[in-house]
Amino acid sequence: MRGVIKPKDEVLFSAKIAARIAQMPYKEGERFQKGAVLVAFDCTRIRAEANAAWAANRASTQVLRQSEELDKYNAIGKTDVQIAKAKAEQSGAEAGALEAQMRDCTITAPFSGIVVENISHQHENAAAGKELTRVLNDSELEMHLIAPSAWLSWLQPGSPFKFRIDETARSYEGKVTRLGASVDPVSQTVRVVGVFTGSREAVLPGMSGSAEFPQNPASQRAAAADPQAKP
Repeated sequence: MRGVIKPKDEVLFSAKIAARIAQMPYKEGERFQKGAVLVAFDCTRIRAEANAAWAANRASTQVLRQSEELDKYNAIGKTDVQIAKAKAEQSGAEAGALEAQMRDCTITAPFSGIVVENISHQHENAAAGKELTRVLNDSELEMHLIAPSAWLSWLQPGSPFKFRIDETARSYEGKVTRLGASVDPVSQTVRVVGVFTGSREAVLPGMSGSAEFPQNPASQRAAAADPQAKP
């Protein structure tokens, strides 16, 4: 059964706002800790707009309070009170929207890992939606395998196997953690995902290899026919 090594977590970050990239401290191949700032934008303009919006909101809220006070003495029309309330709500929503943009001024790492590729660079002007950096968590690697659907008669989560990596010619112990949700009707195969149960020294994402299952009926028949054969 052929397979490839993949990280459990891999993320491609894109810009949510249009701004200049002020910081991008980690280069390709460098490691970072969870919570580290991967990208920081220059949000001076957005912060100024947010401050102005909050100031406008405070002013409109004060007008609303005065209108509600005058309304108690029937010194103002109901329509005027409703308009003051609407303006206060509008200014608050605008300030809140700008504050939300401020939260997009930094991108922090959701896990500890390594930078795979920096697509953008410091000092560039990034448009909203522009791809920035790709990172992965190499502390948790998985083996993604393609098995014949006929193996579903005996293959199940927890099934042990050995995975031999082509690039290093080394074998590692593993076990199945989950099976694919459906069978490909054309190739009659199913996706199988496994994890390492022992040491995985010198294993990198993207490596490929072959998995051997001791419970495979074909392997068992071969071992019975040749007692000298290695499992």
